[in-house]
Amino acid sequence: MSNGQQKKTSSTSRSRRKVAREKANAGYSDRAHPRSALADSVDLERIRGRLEPVVEQFDLVLEDITARGAGNGQTLSVVVDLAEDKEGSVALDTIAEVSRALSAALDEADDEPESEYLLEVSSPGATRKLTEPRHWKRSRGRLVRIVTARANFLARLEETDGSTATIRRKRDTPKGVPEKYEESERLDLGDVQKAHVEVEFNQ
Repeated sequence: MSNGQQKKTSSTSRSRRKVAREKANAGYSDRAHPRSALADSVDLERIRGRLEPVVEQFDLVLEDITARGAGNGQTLSVVVDLAEDKEGSVALDTIAEVSRALSAALDEADDEPESEYLLEVSSPGATRKLTEPRHWKRSRGRLVRIVTARANFLARLEETDGSTATIRRKRDTPKGVPEKYEESERLDLGDVQKAHVEVEFNQ
């Protein structure tokens, strides 16, 4: 059954993987490993403390941990990222290795839950929100959407120290015309209400 309706009928790893895959409803991949279910009162800070050292062994940063779903369809989602001085994104092979290592770390925990949940490991999406200084540093060279109290605009992020940023605002140009930018300017990140990376199909 799809949509997370099928219940576990066996404790074997093959059966658990089958049930978890059905719960993921076609969203399953080698980056997601079936786990025992999370309690509604799961302590995410305790889990972070257990998993963060494992993530750091891969020279990565544990970006976020969230728990979602209810009953036997719950998912523990772990987001990992490169260090702020690195460029590019986390390789899929690395994601798979981290996923296996985190799964093993949870297996070794004395308080590992008995019922089902899905462990899902991923890297930040292409349109990540910029909410911390390290997010801005990881996005150097990218096109970002910036919202302040006075303006809402696209800009090329040239450089940042985590408190200010050097940007070049993108000009509005007709479709098919090469992109053009204004001169570089300094932006105080304290003035930014919200910002996120824009997808560029030519990148």
